[in-house]
Amino acid sequence: MRASPRRAPALAPLTLPATLLAKMVNPSRTQLIAGAVAVLILAGLGAGLTVFVLRDTHTETVDRAADDAQAIEGARIAVTGRLPEAQAVNFGKVFVRWDGEIPSVCGQVDITEEQDSFQGFERFVWSQGALTLEEIDGSDVVDQKWSDLCE
Repeated sequence: MRASPRRAPALAPLTLPATLLAKMVNPSRTQLIAGAVAVLILAGLGAGLTVFVLRDTHTETVDRAADDAQAIEGARIAVTGRLPEAQAVNFGKVFVRWDGEIPSVCGQVDITEEQDSFQGFERFVWSQGALTLEEIDGSDVVDQKWSDLCE
């Protein structure tokens, strides 16, 4: 025996009292002013939030540029400190890659020494206080660090 499906009770149509309906269709002057004030307040809050977010984004960009410059200076000190007998140390292209809050400085350097076995620019990677130079540490080591940190 099959049970007959139950029917949901019919809902009564929504009716609004005539006075409420009249206020919605013909708002009073006070309601119009209150609505306009609400719109202005919301627009002001939106503009203030936009300015705050843009200013915060600009501050982060400026801070990151200062952090890049500081990291590059640290790498320059590390390279020249590791080669105290170098007659000249010339840097080529140098850039910073970030992994979260950890900077890695990658670049090229041309070192002039009496017994310089590497002619021209060589790559270096400086990250977390450790310096890797192509001439001293070998191309394979620099290749690995470069692919891990600089690309």
